[in-house]
Amino acid sequence: MSVTESEQPEGRRAAPDPGSEPDPFDRGDLSKLGMLVAGIAHNMNGPLTGILGNIDLLKMLHPELNDTLDKVGKIGLRLREDIRVITSKAVAEARRETGTVDLGRIVRDELAFYTADPRLKHRTELTVHIPDDLPAFRAVPGDFWQAFSDLLTNAVEAMADVEEKKLTISLRHEHDRILLSIADSGCGMDEETQRRALEPFFTTKRRSRDTKEPPTLATGIGLTHVKNLMDPLGVAIELDSREGEGTTVTLRIPYRKIEAIYPEPAN
Repeated sequence: MSVTESEQPEGRRAAPDPGSEPDPFDRGDLSKLGMLVAGIAHNMNGPLTGILGNIDLLKMLHPELNDTLDKVGKIGLRLREDIRVITSKAVAEARRETGTVDLGRIVRDELAFYTADPRLKHRTELTVHIPDDLPAFRAVPGDFWQAFSDLLTNAVEAMADVEEKKLTISLRHEHDRILLSIADSGCGMDEETQRRALEPFFTTKRRSRDTKEPPTLATGIGLTHVKNLMDPLGVAIELDSREGEGTTVTLRIPYRKIEAIYPEPAN
């Protein structure tokens, strides 16, 4: 079964129903949350610097432990880079900074950021198709890395209970649209689940309690967050899923219309 969330013309959101529920993803609240996350990440830098300094000291005092300490140090340096990325992204999102959106780079960067997750690094057959001539466009880059990150997390978590884990990520250019597709070999969705997949807080996932795996939070906000990010830009979200076979989510991105929303700043 395939479900398509239809596009809004010229990247405009339909007027809200006065009797509808309040938007659980208010932009102002998300910006405040982003700044809070940036502050927490920034405050982690101090203790991390102390840890890295003590590793250097231990290497001088116990050279026989150098190999092990080098491995620990590399983990610490990777964590420092992750903190830098989280902080810069949160600040950029809070400021709603526009810039050049290179979807190929976003996909590569987010996949690199995700490599620490053992479910993707060691247990999933990953295939990525990114054409070299994909057009870039002007928008708020944070909208797209957040959307891709949410879809990637959903796909990885959907494969938690299947033996053969395959993830295919592809970008392609069709006329005035860029199509971003993420296909997983996970549990898939029945027709009722697909109809409700974009509802806030709707989920069929179980909260993970396996301490050997990163936690599955099962909040039901991933796809809804993607919808709230993409709706104002006129991006169509297509779900194609079969129970027991997997799911493909495709974003149809009208990049030329999006550029009209974010004109070049005057000099």
